[in-house]
Amino acid sequence: MRAVPVQDKWAWVSGLLAVGLGLAAHLTAGGSAPALPVLLGFAALCCLGAQLLARWVHGPLILLLVSGVAQQLLHFGFAAFGGYYPGSGWVEHLHSAAPGPGDPPAAAGFSGGSPHIMLYTHTAAAILTLMVAAGVTGLLKRVSLTATKGNTA
Repeated sequence: MRAVPVQDKWAWVSGLLAVGLGLAAHLTAGGSAPALPVLLGFAALCCLGAQLLARWVHGPLILLLVSGVAQQLLHFGFAAFGGYYPGSGWVEHLHSAAPGPGDPPAAAGFSGGSPHIMLYTHTAAAILTLMVAAGVTGLLKRVSLTATKGNTA
C-alpha cells in the first residue's frame, strides 16, 4: 500500500474554505445566507469535490478554473436557497417584524446586491481559496519532507 500524499490528506480544508469565503463574498455583496443545514450540505459537497480533485488536478490555472466554477455554483446555490423575504433578514428576525398588509408578497422580495459587486467578491473568494489552499499544501509538503528526512537519518 502506497503512502497517501499530503495534499490528499488536507484537500477537504479547501472545500470548507471555498464555502466560507463564498458565503462571506455573497453576504458582503448584499446577498442573503441560506439556512444552516443548506450551508452544511454545500460544505460537504465542496469538501468531497476538493478531495476527489486533489489527486488529478495540480496545475494552478486549472485549480483557479475549478475554484471559479465552484464559486459560481455556490452563488447559484446561495441565491436559490437564501432569499430576501419579509421578516427573514437578520435585523427583521432579531426584532421579529412581521410583514404588514401593504408589504409585497414573499416571491416579490428584493434579490439583494449589485451583480457587479457579487461577481467581484466571488472572484476574490475564488482567488483567495486558490492561494490559501496552494500555500497550505506547499507548507504541509515542506513539513512532511522535513519530518521524513529526520526519520531516515
